[in-house]
Amino acid sequence: MKFNQLFRYWLLQIFLPGRFLRYKYRLFQELLHRDQRCLELLTALEEILHKQKSVDWARIEKLVRELITATRNLIRSLAAMHPTAYDQLEEQLGFLNAVLDGIVTLPENDSTPPYTVSLGMPGLEPALVGGKAHALNRIALEAGLPMPEGFIITTKAFQLFLQHNRLRPRLNELLAEVDPQNWEQLTQLSEKIMSLVENGEVPAVVGEEIACRVGEYHRRGLDGPWCLRSSALSEDGEASFAGQYLSVLQVADQDILAAYKGVLASKYSPRALAYRLHCGLADQDTPMAVIFLEMIDAVTGGVMYTQTPELVHEADAPLAVYAVCGLGRQLVDGRAEPEIFYLTREAAPRPLEFGSEPRSCLSSATAVLLAQWGMMLETMFGRPQDIEWCQDKVGNCYILQSRPLKIESSHPGATVTGKELILPDSPILLEGGVTASSGVAAGEVYVIRNETDLGRVPEGAVLAAPILSPSFVSIIGRLRAVVAHSGSQASHFASVAREFGLPVIAGASEATKRLASGMSVIVDADRCRVYQGSIATLTPRPATPFTSRQSPFFSRLHRIMKFISPLRLIDPTSPDFVPQNCQSIHDLVRFAHEKGMAEMFFLTGRSGRGLGRARRLDAALPFTLYVLDLDESISPAAKGRKSVALEFIASRPLLACLQGLTHPEVVWRQGLVYLDWEEIDRVSAGIVNLKSAALASYALVGRHYLHLVLRFGYHFAVLDCLCGGNPEANYIAFRFKGGGGNYENRLLRVQLIQEVLTWAGFKVITEGDLLEARFERRHAETVLSRLTLLGILQGKTQLLDISLNDDDQVVALVSSLKEKFADYVGDA
Repeated sequence: MKFNQLFRYWLLQIFLPGRFLRYKYRLFQELLHRDQRCLELLTALEEILHKQKSVDWARIEKLVRELITATRNLIRSLAAMHPTAYDQLEEQLGFLNAVLDGIVTLPENDSTPPYTVSLGMPGLEPALVGGKAHALNRIALEAGLPMPEGFIITTKAFQLFLQHNRLRPRLNELLAEVDPQNWEQLTQLSEKIMSLVENGEVPAVVGEEIACRVGEYHRRGLDGPWCLRSSALSEDGEASFAGQYLSVLQVADQDILAAYKGVLASKYSPRALAYRLHCGLADQDTPMAVIFLEMIDAVTGGVMYTQTPELVHEADAPLAVYAVCGLGRQLVDGRAEPEIFYLTREAAPRPLEFGSEPRSCLSSATAVLLAQWGMMLETMFGRPQDIEWCQDKVGNCYILQSRPLKIESSHPGATVTGKELILPDSPILLEGGVTASSGVAAGEVYVIRNETDLGRVPEGAVLAAPILSPSFVSIIGRLRAVVAHSGSQASHFASVAREFGLPVIAGASEATKRLASGMSVIVDADRCRVYQGSIATLTPRPATPFTSRQSPFFSRLHRIMKFISPLRLIDPTSPDFVPQNCQSIHDLVRFAHEKGMAEMFFLTGRSGRGLGRARRLDAALPFTLYVLDLDESISPAAKGRKSVALEFIASRPLLACLQGLTHPEVVWRQGLVYLDWEEIDRVSAGIVNLKSAALASYALVGRHYLHLVLRFGYHFAVLDCLCGGNPEANYIAFRFKGGGGNYENRLLRVQLIQEVLTWAGFKVITEGDLLEARFERRHAETVLSRLTLLGILQGKTQLLDISLNDDDQVVALVSSLKEKFADYVGDA
C-alpha cells in the first residue's frame, strides 16, 4: 500500500505537476475534515470530564475508540501528502492505543460457578452476592436475627446470562447513547434494553440450580409463594440505589424464571439507569445478584431509621420506626403515610412522647423490639442504619434489609441553608408536612399529576406532585426541590434525595392545590414551608452526588485523559516539534494539523512548478498574476479562455486579498513593472517576456482556500489561507523575505510589518529579514478582513526597504497605518 502511494506521489509530482497540486489540495481538504473530527471527539471527552456529565462508560469507550480511528485516519492523510516523511506517527499512535485500550476496556465479571449460594453461608463477598445480600448474610451469621428462608442467585449467573444471550455488544451500543437529562430518550433506550433482557434465555445450568433449591424447600414443607429481590453490586453501599431496582412479590413456581429476568431487566429501568449514571458507575461495576426469599404473609411492614434524619442535628436525636398496615412497599414507594414511633437510641430503647399516636399497625412492645434490633445492627455495621422489616399474622418480626442510612448529603455545601436570605415578610404559600430531605432551594413550580408528565419537567424546576415516587430519580438532575402531597422520610426517593442534597417536603397535603406551574417559590424543607418569591444569590445544588466525583468512572476517565488531552507540542518552529515527542492524542492531532498546513505552504516553491494550466488574471493589477483553479472556484463560463476576469472568480480569500492590493490607499508607481526582479537579474542574458509565469505571481485557489505567491521587486511573499464555515480550521500563514535595499533597511521594513501584524492579532516570528506570521481559529469574516489588511500592507510597504532609514520612521508609519486601517481589526 505504501509503495503504491509513494509511486503515485512521485509520478504525479514529476510528470503531472498540475494534477499533483490538485491531488495534494484534495488530501489537505481531507486532512482538515479529519482534524475537525478529532477535535470534536477530544472536546466531547473533555466536556464529560470537566462538566462532570453523567454518561455510561460505554460512551467513553465508544468515543475513545472513535478518536483512535479518527487520529489514525488523520495521520494517514498527512502521510499521503508526503509519503515516508511521517512514518513514526503511526508508531506513536500504536503505543497510545495499547495504553488506552488497557484502561478503557472494562473486564467482564466472572461467569464460572457458583450460580446459587445459601443465605447464612460464611465467606460470601459483595462481588458474588451484591450489597443487599451481603448485608443480610452478615445479619444471619453475626446477629442471628430472624429473616425469611432463602438463597442468592449470584452475579456470576447474571454474567453467564449476558454471555449466553450475547448481550454485551448490543447493551454497550445502546448504553453509549443514554443521556439521563433527556427523559424521553432515556425511556426509549431503557425499553429496548429491558426488552433484550426479558426476552433472553436463562442458561440451563442456572435454571437447574434454582429448580433444585426450590425442590429442597418443597421437601421441607415450604411451597411458596416467593419473593425475588435485587442485590446488585454497589447497591446498599455508598450509593443506596434505594427503590431503583425491582422486587417481585407473590411469585409462583412456574413464574420464577420470568421474575428472575424481570429483576435483571430492572437494572436498566429509566430510574435505575439515571441513578447509576449520576453516581458515576459503569454497567460492569453493578452486576446483578438476586435474593430468592420465602414470601412472608405480612400484616404490618415498614422501615426503621436508627437515627432520625430530620432531627439529626439534635443532641438526643431519636430512633424512628415507620409502620403501615400490610406490605411495607406502599410506604417506601411514597404512597402511604406511616405511623411513627420515636424511641431512644440506646441498647434498651424507650418510647418517647412526641410523634404520631399509635393507631392500629404496631404495638409499642413490637416497636421496642425492633428498636433493639436496630441498635444491634447499627453497632454491628458501625454506622446508622436504614432497615426494612415486616411482621406476620402471628406476631413474628423479620429483617428484610439493612443499609447505611443517608442522613444528609455528602456534598460539601450541597444542602444550602439560605434561611437568612428569606425575608420575614415573604408570603407563605404552603406550610406543613415533614422534612424528607433538608435544605433551601428556589425555582419555578412545575405540577405533575402522574409519572407520564416527567418528560415535560423543565430544568431547574420545583416539582409539586401527588406522591413521592422513586421514578423521580430519572429526572433528579433537573430538580431544585420537591414538594409532595403524600410520602414520608422513609420513602425510597427521600433516601436518594438526601444523597443528592435535594430539598424535599413530604406529606404536604395541599401541595398540588396551592402551588401552580410557573410560580416562583422558595422551598425551605427544614421548616416545611414554601414561600412566594425567589433568591437570585442562592447557589443551586450540584447535579450529581459528591461521591460520583471520586467514583470508578471519573477515576478511570482521569487516567485516560492523561494520554489524550495534554498538549505538549506548542511551537511548530521548535526543534522539539517532532513525531517522537507526541505523548498524547492531542499532540498527534496538533502535529498532523501543523504539518498538513506546512505541506500546503511549501506547495509549489519559487519556480511555480505545476502551473502549466494556470490562467492569467485579467484585472487592474500592476503585476501579472496567474491563477490555478483547485475546486471549480472559477466559473465554467470562463472555460477555454487564456485569461480570466475577476467576475468569474468565486474564491473569497483571493478576492479579499486583491481588495487590499487594489485599495485606494495603495499607490503603485506608474510605468514600473512589478515582477520578480531577482529572477530577471538571473536570466537577463536572454530575451525575457515580462508576462512570463516564471516571473509572475501566482495563486492556487479554492472557494475557501488560497495559496498565493507574490513576487514583485526583490522580495518574496507566500500566503496560505483557509476561511470556511468552521472557525477551528480557519487560518492564515504568511511568510515574507527579501528586498532590494541594504540589510539594515530590510530589517526596518520587517519590523514595521511585524508591529502592524501583531497589532492585528497575528502571531509573528522574525529571524533576520525573514518574517513568519500566523492568524488562526477565527470566523471567516474575521479572516477575510485580515487578508485585505495583508494586501494593503504588501502594497504600502512595497519599496520601503529602500526608503526606510531609522526607527522613528517605523514608529510614525506604524501609527499612521493603525489609524487608517483600524476598521480591518475592529474585532481584535
